[in-house]
Amino acid sequence: MNIIEELKFLEEALEELSLAQIEVARHREALEMARASALLGGIITGKNAEEREAMARTSLTDEYSNLRLAEERLIRARAQAEIARARLEVAKLLKEEA
Repeated sequence: MNIIEELKFLEEALEELSLAQIEVARHREALEMARASALLGGIITGKNAEEREAMARTSLTDEYSNLRLAEERLIRARAQAEIARARLEVAKLLKEEA
């Protein structure tokens, strides 16, 4: 294991992680905007919070799906960053032993 290669791997993983975090934030904002618009437009109605949430989920399926996919990408990006950190630590330890 080469430390330089592992640093590059970590850098790429952290870049992917930051992009995934931004993507989740953007999709959350888009969902909030769509919910607000649907509430104001009378698309989301209901007597209580549970009914309104159910209406939102059935009316804004694309927005919820986009957010779910972005969150899944974020989970994978976090895992890759942890793997990259571990690989770098192993490379450092192997170099010390050599």
